[in-house]
Amino acid sequence: MGEEKETPKAKNYHLIIPKVVQKDIQRLPVQVQELLLFRHLPALQTNPHQGEFLKGKFRDLRKYAFRHLGTEYRIVYRVREDERMVILVMIGSREGFYERLRRRLG
Repeated sequence: MGEEKETPKAKNYHLIIPKVVQKDIQRLPVQVQELLLFRHLPALQTNPHQGEFLKGKFRDLRKYAFRHLGTEYRIVYRVREDERMVILVMIGSREGFYERLRRRLG
């Protein structure tokens, strides 16, 4: 008794989409953009820990993968627990993704 319940909104993480990632999204097919907006990004806001950690140099980043019409896509992001934030780093199709990620992050 006396416990307050958090509303589902309060449990969500704040999603940060830098301009470079906004451009990544704009380059994707419209159907994939809609899937991101209505399914995949809300899923990350609700539970950012579902993505697995990358290995090696990028082990502090997480990867969320999904498939649409036979093409695999990746969302790479960082979770900031102290601020309850999910910061997107890169979004794109699986082909050549990690090479592009290396170029982006140096």
